[in-house]
Amino acid sequence: MQKIKIIYKTPTPLIEALLKEENFEVLKPQSLLKKLTFKAKEYPDIYFHQGKLDTSSLEMLKNSKMNIVNSNTVKALVIKEAQIDASLIEVSYPSFVPQKIKNKSAKKEFLKELKLDKKTKIILFTANNLKSAGVKEFIDTIINLNSTNFRVIIASDTQQITNLRFQLSKYDFEDKILLYENFENMDLLFAVSDIFILPTHTQAFALNIVKAMYYKTAVFTTADNHSSEIIDVFATMSLPHDPSTAFKIDALLSRNKDLKVIKKQNYKIAKEYTVEKELDKIKNIANLLNKS
Repeated sequence: MQKIKIIYKTPTPLIEALLKEENFEVLKPQSLLKKLTFKAKEYPDIYFHQGKLDTSSLEMLKNSKMNIVNSNTVKALVIKEAQIDASLIEVSYPSFVPQKIKNKSAKKEFLKELKLDKKTKIILFTANNLKSAGVKEFIDTIINLNSTNFRVIIASDTQQITNLRFQLSKYDFEDKILLYENFENMDLLFAVSDIFILPTHTQAFALNIVKAMYYKTAVFTTADNHSSEIIDVFATMSLPHDPSTAFKIDALLSRNKDLKVIKKQNYKIAKEYTVEKELDKIKNIANLLNKS
């Protein structure tokens, strides 16, 4: 089988898995000698588009045999800007390699260590950049909850959490919030959480939404974020400060049966977006390219 040449900008878990396959390789940049001899520029079989649509990426999109983008929103934009056929673009959502975690036992042990009642619900908020991820809107949502049977976990790096402590000092609910700095096993936090809220201001697909869903957590995120493509209307926030979010969370905190149904539905959706599943998709595309 002929090797499939690929080009990408930033390594992802999927790219790393792909390059371990013997029939995939990175297309080397055109050498100066080839440029001087005016040899035709070589383009990849598969181009993984990441980031902005600049001159370089548009050139790749127009000349590659197949293009991979990470959301349907980006696909629509590429079709419009690059003016290429939809059949030359495939969507591969950001993926990850999940850990094997027994949610129930992990949650039981987690609550025991925190000396919390076993019926306590965990609401999680985490991001590399708390401000752009909507930490202010998250806090406003928590303040407006009527329920009391929950604790909040906010996790990020030391600098982000240090900055956040100053913001939290003006609020009177410190007993409800646990701040985690540089937590080593973020997958565990998703697994023990019941609700993950991401009122983000950014559009780029949030991988944490997929992670939370995989570990059977109810999620909420903004309609502008590309990860909203894989969630339902109930879980979609019209804006980062959507006032209806607090009502929805209160409803889930008071109706455990509904929460369990949503958790199972989320897992069913997210298990299709692991690296293993996405790798199979790319390999099938490669097989079709080799046959053409």
